[in-house]
Amino acid sequence: MTRAPRHHLKLPDATSSSSSDLHAPTVEEGRARRRYFRAAAGGGLGAIGVFIAVLWNNGGLFTASIFGGFYEIQARAFRHLSWNIPRGSLGIEGFVLHHQTYEYYGPWPAIIRMPLMFMFPGMNGRWTQPFMAIAFILALVAVTRLGWQIRTLVRGQGVGVSRTECWWVGLFTFGVGTGSVLVFLGSQAWVYHEAEIWGASLSLAAFAALAEFLVTHRWNRLAWAGLFATLSICSRASVGFGPIAAIVIIGAATLLPWTARLFGLWDGLANWRARFRIATAAGIPVLTYMYVNYSKFGSLFVFPSDKQIFSHAGVYRMNFLAHNENTLFGFKFFATTAVQYLRPDALRFRSLAPFVDFPEQARVIGKHVLFDTIEPTSSVPSSMPVLAALALIGVVCLVSRRRGRAVAPVRVLALGAFAGAITVVPYSYIAQRYMSDFVPLLVVLASVGCAYAVRFVERSRRRSIPITAVLVIGVVFAMFVNLALVISYHSESELLPEGPLTQYVETQYSIHADTVGGDPPYVQYGPTLPKVPRPRGTTFVVGDCDGVYWSQGNAWPPTAKWYALARTQATGRYDLRIKIPKTTGRSIQPVMVRGTDGPIQAIAVEIRPRAVRFGLYNEAHASWFAHRNTGVDRHGFLWGPRLRYNANKTYNLEVVMDSNNGKVSAVLSGYLAFVFFDYGLTAPQLARFVVPTDHLEIGTNSV
Repeated sequence: MTRAPRHHLKLPDATSSSSSDLHAPTVEEGRARRRYFRAAAGGGLGAIGVFIAVLWNNGGLFTASIFGGFYEIQARAFRHLSWNIPRGSLGIEGFVLHHQTYEYYGPWPAIIRMPLMFMFPGMNGRWTQPFMAIAFILALVAVTRLGWQIRTLVRGQGVGVSRTECWWVGLFTFGVGTGSVLVFLGSQAWVYHEAEIWGASLSLAAFAALAEFLVTHRWNRLAWAGLFATLSICSRASVGFGPIAAIVIIGAATLLPWTARLFGLWDGLANWRARFRIATAAGIPVLTYMYVNYSKFGSLFVFPSDKQIFSHAGVYRMNFLAHNENTLFGFKFFATTAVQYLRPDALRFRSLAPFVDFPEQARVIGKHVLFDTIEPTSSVPSSMPVLAALALIGVVCLVSRRRGRAVAPVRVLALGAFAGAITVVPYSYIAQRYMSDFVPLLVVLASVGCAYAVRFVERSRRRSIPITAVLVIGVVFAMFVNLALVISYHSESELLPEGPLTQYVETQYSIHADTVGGDPPYVQYGPTLPKVPRPRGTTFVVGDCDGVYWSQGNAWPPTAKWYALARTQATGRYDLRIKIPKTTGRSIQPVMVRGTDGPIQAIAVEIRPRAVRFGLYNEAHASWFAHRNTGVDRHGFLWGPRLRYNANKTYNLEVVMDSNNGKVSAVLSGYLAFVFFDYGLTAPQLARFVVPTDHLEIGTNSV
């Protein structure tokens, strides 16, 4: 079989400075472009369908969540031309400076909400998932446009798109959407995830526009790159820094002939007019970010970590900042985060659905290194194996003297994307969502690897089918891994209540019983619950089925705890019926009192003419109650929110006072009337908050 001739893009000669030297697209080139984009659209539509299904799993496309309305709060402040927001509106996430509260999220997602909040006022707090879907689609469009420009460099203009290449392009686009951290970001309807997906998608759009500028020499593409870079850095600063760094590299490379040749730049960039345009494209996003940061925090680039409300409420955060000079960043974190994000074994296979889970907690490297937070986190090669493998091929091609000459302009994109990705490494917070900062770098490198792999595969039909089959298997495996991580994180997050976890674990063991059968795995038994949680996913049965608990495993900070899957009275659950009398004044009535001679622990109800509220009284921690800043009245009661009620109506009341894991709550006919949690207590202190006792009195009591 004869080899197909090699084709390379013919760039203008050294004297050229205008895009008019590039010949106009021919009919064959237009046909190849349309065929390429149709193939990518097929894979993209499949990925979009999977992503929408993931979003729907959160309760619908327009669902609201506790961490889903932060951008609407900022958008309302923008109506008054102000950055500061109402104090307490962000809870522990707000930053307080000069008696004003600010949020550290970028302004772009809040700006695009402003017209929608005016047109659909009843949808406030429900736009997180729709905008995540839009950002996801933008990312796939950018991947396609970037891939086409890199394909043009590798294959040359006018080379037709074969059926094999169509398969590869479709699988590549589908793999980016379903086999990467992008689909994981849909696991929760949280602003944290929306910021990540906006930052990554807008950064990809900037790189796609920049690639088109380098290939076609159209200056308007540089303007688009600067615009997308501005929006990206105004969504998430770290990944948004990548395209800005790439533009800066272009400007710096024009100063020397050998650097211009290294990056495949044309001589038309080596004049002051062109350099001014490049400086403008890089300067506008940087100046915009500096203005936003200075307007909020009085600093050009960093935000004051010690000014966050959580930094004064969380005992672990306070200890961390005192240990790390009031900053969340430092090169001492570099080794631990780099190893975690790049290790090849960051998955755990289990016999319970979805069969793939996060590994155990990352091991901290170095002495006296204290991290702020380490969430359950996989790694780039483990959760994105196809992109990682193609990216390695791309690296080899870029550094190759023979192959790298054709794709020399991509070196600019790769270095810029690397600069954006590396910023998350010296950070004291490790999380799966932060791997989205690596996506632009992976896509740039993997696009090069994919283009060269297609050219290699097309040379022989004998190797075309098996290698393509390997790609199909890899994409399916990557999708399976990421969807499994989506399910695990969605159902097992420490920010979720116990109820949904109970349903999730029940489903896991039901599937196991219907398929594998036999004894249920990861179940342990004992007369008392161990104070230290067992490995993540362990189910522990206390006594004669007095209670069933699920272990969150090891995490940092050590907030890992035992979640109760089921309780009885022996483990602190009491199902009551309560009738609230009509009153004209204010009275406090006892609901449940634990203990007599020892410290008294009580759940009480405060009755007013139009509302009631439930509260906690605990003599076991009287000194802590006395020094608590908010919520505790002069009698020592910590109260929940006020709820309306109908006099003399009988309500169902579920009270939990569990001495195994310290859970205290009261649920009145489905409404959460009271729940106890405080960041000022450590996890062991929370676990010991409820003192064991054999004496219990309901309603009127001797105490």
